[in-house]
Amino acid sequence: MNHPKRDSLLGVNTKIQQASIVKEPESKTFPPVCRWGRHSFVVAGKPMGKPRMTRRDVWKKRPVVLRYREYCDNIRAAAGKVPTSVYSVIVFAYLPMPESWSNKKREAMTGNLMQQKPDWDNIGKAVCDALFEEDSVVSGGFTWKFWCKPGEERTEIHVLYLQDVCPI
Repeated sequence: MNHPKRDSLLGVNTKIQQASIVKEPESKTFPPVCRWGRHSFVVAGKPMGKPRMTRRDVWKKRPVVLRYREYCDNIRAAAGKVPTSVYSVIVFAYLPMPESWSNKKREAMTGNLMQQKPDWDNIGKAVCDALFEEDSVVSGGFTWKFWCKPGEERTEIHVLYLQDVCPI
């Protein structure tokens, strides 16, 4: 190939380019310490996930929607005043074991993780929808489901928030 720019066109992708090194100025001041807070409460009763809702649910009162609205009312009543600057919600849902299980199996499964319906994300959605008008303020969250004996059903909720906003 006899082109005047032959040397500049060959190996364009194979040239090693030296990385530019930028030194950060040394700072002798440290960022202020943030104080984290936790607002915890327990909601008595059987936890439930958010059901799939339709437009008809506004006027047609399905039993599952009525139970969901009652569960959300119970969450709001137990929560009291929810702090602002929320960054995470942690939910522990304790669901009852079926009555058809033997006493031996119930004793073995009490406190173990539950891997059946309702889905963990639907429980978390129900909690966040009940606590916040706009639940997009929550950055993250966790939901765990556990087996419990009948009569011990509850939802433990921990709302983590910033007491002082940090300029980090």
